[in-house]
Amino acid sequence: MTYNEFKDKVFKLAKEKGFEAQITYSKNYEFSIRLANGNMDEYKDANNSSISLKVLKNGKIGSASTTIFDAPERLLEEAITNYEIIDSEEENFFYDGKGEYPDIKSYYGEFEKLSVKEKMEKLNKMHEIASKDESIMMVPMTVLGHQVTEVSMANTLGLEKSYKGDGGYAYISVVAKDKSPRSGFWYGLTTKPENLNVEEISQKAVEEAKAKIGAKSVKSGKYRVIFRKDEFASLISTMLIPMISAENAQKNMSPLKEKIGEKIGSDILKIKDVPYYEGSLSNAAFDNEGVPTKEKNIIENGKFKTFLYNLKTAKKDGKESTGNASGRGIAPINLLVEPGELNFNELIKKLDNGIIITSLEGLHSGANPISGEFSLGAQGLKVENGEIVGGVEQITVSGNFLNILKNIEAIGNDMWISFGGAISPSVIVSEIDIAGNE
Repeated sequence: MTYNEFKDKVFKLAKEKGFEAQITYSKNYEFSIRLANGNMDEYKDANNSSISLKVLKNGKIGSASTTIFDAPERLLEEAITNYEIIDSEEENFFYDGKGEYPDIKSYYGEFEKLSVKEKMEKLNKMHEIASKDESIMMVPMTVLGHQVTEVSMANTLGLEKSYKGDGGYAYISVVAKDKSPRSGFWYGLTTKPENLNVEEISQKAVEEAKAKIGAKSVKSGKYRVIFRKDEFASLISTMLIPMISAENAQKNMSPLKEKIGEKIGSDILKIKDVPYYEGSLSNAAFDNEGVPTKEKNIIENGKFKTFLYNLKTAKKDGKESTGNASGRGIAPINLLVEPGELNFNELIKKLDNGIIITSLEGLHSGANPISGEFSLGAQGLKVENGEIVGGVEQITVSGNFLNILKNIEAIGNDMWISFGGAISPSVIVSEIDIAGNE
């Protein structure tokens, strides 16, 4: 049975029983090779698929899933059974597929054209570049992979949309010699092989490890800092994404509740959610409910402009969905911190004296997006008179995330695309508490 035959059968049966129905069919392909200390220890070449059915009546949803186009009657009965046992007063909705959908090119197929030999050559080159550096004692892990995702979504209200996207990634971890071993890690991701610079990824990891040689702590106090692009992306993923969820605001779990239009950040801070960003693997023309995605300002010149909504939370607030339903609730498509004009070296010069934060530890346990408070182990680089003078370790950075947004005094143009859909440059923060043991 084909997807269309299965879908049509389920929809016909559902309507006969008085239900609206919605099917989401997902197909995923993943290829990856991993080296452990230069030897292959994992090879993955796998396909998987899933079919998810939701039935809707009187604002209540029941769901069921399968992996094959077989027995549509059984899948429908399972969804209806789950509908009957759900006890919830929340009103749910399906989207009818109306509106303007962005025209997004997300599939290129270039990674699939590479032979296994070509992929191995790239992987071995990464390992070779890192291991030939005299300061590097070990290259524990080197990985190269790519993926393809296809999604088709349809319902009995008229929604009929599909999506196909792909992209590749590479990452490497290295260990440098010192009194205690110093680790370095770097990764890159993109939609085309020619933009995946494996040489640069290896060199960055090596530089990261070597910069930590001889690292020591600092005195406790207030410091000017640069949050390097990758760490600022991690920080906003952990803190800001939950804060801008309308669902969390409605549950009194966001410090931004009732702050629309208020100043929550620096005058120079602009953050958007965009459906497309070149090189991102998160681009999408519609969300998990089939609602079209669109560009929206979240923070504009420091002012908080909007929460992100799915259909259910939008109804509660008398708003329209912003196209941000996700598998885990509500999330941006590409959360973009607008770049400034300074490159990274110019940011260091502007910092003059302070610390570059290159690693944050314990984000999921030491950061609280409900209050905005955080206390995180960190590593970094010490800057004196605009020059990096050594590594920093055994420090704890703490404060409130919203104060960080307010204290941003410069924004770089060194954009970083993360796996989680956050896209950010490095930023200078004028003041943050750092505890050390010097």
